[in-house]
Amino acid sequence: MGTTKLTRKEILAEDPVHATMIHLIEAFRTHGMKIIAGSALAILLAIGIYFGILYLGRRDVQAGQMLGKGILFFHALVAPDATDDPYAKGGTPEFRTDTAKYEAAKKEFAAIVSDYGHSGVSAIASYYLGLTQLKLGQTKEAIQTLEEVGGSSKDRTVASLAKVALATHYAETGNNQQAQGILEGLLKDPQGQVPKQAVSIQLARVLTAEGKRDEAIKILRDAKDLDPESALNGQLSAELNRLEGGPTVNQ
Repeated sequence: MGTTKLTRKEILAEDPVHATMIHLIEAFRTHGMKIIAGSALAILLAIGIYFGILYLGRRDVQAGQMLGKGILFFHALVAPDATDDPYAKGGTPEFRTDTAKYEAAKKEFAAIVSDYGHSGVSAIASYYLGLTQLKLGQTKEAIQTLEEVGGSSKDRTVASLAKVALATHYAETGNNQQAQGILEGLLKDPQGQVPKQAVSIQLARVLTAEGKRDEAIKILRDAKDLDPESALNGQLSAELNRLEGGPTVNQ
């Protein structure tokens, strides 16, 4: 790596991490909650790899390599004939069970949080650690981890993702009031990194599950007014049509 000094503008123009973060936000705008639920994880993989490759300092490089390995394990294939070596069949890791792959991923993420807490990738590692704990059924630990990430100002994008993960968990487990509180907080947060329209769709679904259809409809209508050009407006319209055409819910 060369030692030529660049201006801040030149660094941002050439830095793939910065570009990837921009693409992440644009991907949210284009694909909505589908990305938040799944594909955003693959995008974060790119961020972790770039951190490991591009940022100065041996510890940051080591942490970035561990993060990339952990995320690959998190998304690894499950095959009954997999061996103890996840790379025995080639460059794509395979595990015998979901539990095995999540345990392997958790080991990498936990090591980063423990040993590289000041690294530039530690926030992403903590976020993935929380997701992995959820996958392993370690709910109490997962909630604590994601709450810590969500409450941190170290990385606003990852903090917002952690809050979405918490809201999704609460909604899926029937704790709609907890989910509602988190999503309403994201809507009010002027520095939130998740598109408001995407949050509004998830909040409307939570409100509907609580029997608050009128509130859900208002949330969706307000969201449509936020950005007439949003790629999520089609999904917002579909949600509105479904609610407005459905049976009346007693409040």
